[in-house]
Amino acid sequence: MEEACGKVGFEIRRLDHTISRTIEAWVKAEVIDEIPLMNGWIMRYLYENRKKDIFQKDIEKFFSIGRSTVTNIIQILEKKGYVRRESVEYDARLKKVILTEQGIESHEKIEAIIGCLNHRMIQGIEDDDLQVFLRVADQIRRNVEKEKL
Repeated sequence: MEEACGKVGFEIRRLDHTISRTIEAWVKAEVIDEIPLMNGWIMRYLYENRKKDIFQKDIEKFFSIGRSTVTNIIQILEKKGYVRRESVEYDARLKKVILTEQGIESHEKIEAIIGCLNHRMIQGIEDDDLQVFLRVADQIRRNVEKEKL
């Protein structure tokens, strides 16, 4: 158990790196404008919540990332034409973040690539084993979140 304990973080990082590199290579092969992975996750969040008003603070909270990081990502996505900020009627200081048509199209192409990769990742894995993996991954995430300062 002690030996395995020392490998958990490394194996998670290695898996994350492998998946990230594969997604980036597939996106590049499909000639989709290169979008850093975190930007893609934010676009996915906006896509899944497009019927709601989403503000920068919502993105910060959902992804557990800082204000300046989110500001930079939104600025980059705006410059590329993937998102726009729009004032809300009830408070002129607030600006909701909205995917543009170009952002929606790019997201849907990337989502198809991710869906294909997800299917390939679980090939040969029994359903029971996959459920165990998902439970363990969730427990690890919760354990790590408890340790945040």
